[in-house]
Amino acid sequence: ISSRQSGSMWRMMLSLLVLSSLSLAAADIEGCVDPKAKCVIRAMDKVISDHVAWDDWPAWEALMKKFFTEDMIYDSNYTPNDELGNSTGIREWFDREHIPYNLAFDNCSFSQMIFASEEDTATTTTYAKATWKGDIGTIPGSQLVGQEVTIRIYDFYIMEGEKIFYNWMLLDTVGLMLEAGYRVLPESTLRENWVQPPRAMDGIPAPISRLVDPVDSLRAKVIAEEVLLYDFVFGDSPSSRWEDDMTWYGSTGLGMATNKAEYEENVLKPWRAAFSDRSVDIAVLTCEGAYCGATGWLVGTHAGPWLGEEASNQEIRIRFGFHYRVDVASGTVPEGYAMFDLPGAFIQLGVDLYARMTPEYSISKNIKRL
Repeated sequence: ISSRQSGSMWRMMLSLLVLSSLSLAAADIEGCVDPKAKCVIRAMDKVISDHVAWDDWPAWEALMKKFFTEDMIYDSNYTPNDELGNSTGIREWFDREHIPYNLAFDNCSFSQMIFASEEDTATTTTYAKATWKGDIGTIPGSQLVGQEVTIRIYDFYIMEGEKIFYNWMLLDTVGLMLEAGYRVLPESTLRENWVQPPRAMDGIPAPISRLVDPVDSLRAKVIAEEVLLYDFVFGDSPSSRWEDDMTWYGSTGLGMATNKAEYEENVLKPWRAAFSDRSVDIAVLTCEGAYCGATGWLVGTHAGPWLGEEASNQEIRIRFGFHYRVDVASGTVPEGYAMFDLPGAFIQLGVDLYARMTPEYSISKNIKRL
C-alpha cells in the first residue's frame, strides 16, 4: 500500500470514528434524564477521556462543536508562557490547553469524585493518574518521562442554551511542581498531595442524579454559602456547621486537615492574620443533593505573612474552587475540597512561583506518593 493510500485509509477511519463518536454523544444527551448540564458535560468528558481525534484539529473541532458554543470561554491557571490561561473559542482552547495537556501527560485516566449539576450550571472535582511525557506551563515533565504523576483538577460550567459557554478549569500546579521535584512553597504541617472521594455511599462520582431530592439541593446551597462566607470573610473561627471530625482537602501548600482544630490552626487562622478587608466574588454556586461547588475569587489586602510571603499591603484576588458534602438532615458539613490558583495569586505580589523551579527549591527525590 502506498503512503498516499495509507493516509487516505487513515483519514477514512478517523472520519468514521468521529461520526460514531458524534452519534454516541447525541444518543447520550438525547436519552439522558439527568440535569441538562450534566448530560452535555458527561458526553463531552467521555470524548475527551477516550482521546478521540485528540491531535486532529478538524476532527476535534467537529466533535467539540456538539458541546460548546462558538464563543465559548475556557478559563484556566496562570502560567508564565502561552499555555493554559484564558481562551476564547474552541481553537484557542485546543492550542493553549488541550494539546499542551495531552503532550505533557501520557495515558491519562480521570477519576471524578464529585459531579454536581443543576440545569444550567455544573461542577466536578477530579484526580487523574498518568505518566509524564512532556512539559506543561514550564513545569519540566520532559525530565521525568515515564514517571507516575497525580493531577488534581476542578471544573465549573455555565450553559448557554443546550451548549457549554463558560468552563473554569484549574490544575493544582504547585502540586505538579512538587511531583516534578520542586517545593516552591513552605512545606505544610498537614499531609499534602492527597485527596479521596467523599466518605458516603452516594455513588462515584457523587451524587446519583435520579436519587436526589431537589429540596436537599436548596438546603445544601444555603449551608454551603454560609460556610464559605463565615470561614473566609466574616468569621473568627471555623463555621459551626463543620463537624468536629471533618476533613478538608486543600491544595498543595495548605494540605489536608483531618479535624476542625487542624483546619483552624493551619488554614483559617493564618488566612485571617494575612488578609484584611476580606470579601468573596462568587462566579458559580451550584448544588445537587448533598453536594455543592463554588468558584470565584477570594479578595483581601495582604496585611500579614502567608505561605512564606511577607505582607505587601496590596489587594489580591485569589481564584478558588470549593466543594462541600453537606449532611442535610443535621445541617452540618463533614467534608470539604479546596483548590487555589496559588501561582496566580503570588504573581500579583511580584513573586513567580514557576521561577522557583531551580536547584535552590529542589528536593532530594521526586514526590510521587506522599
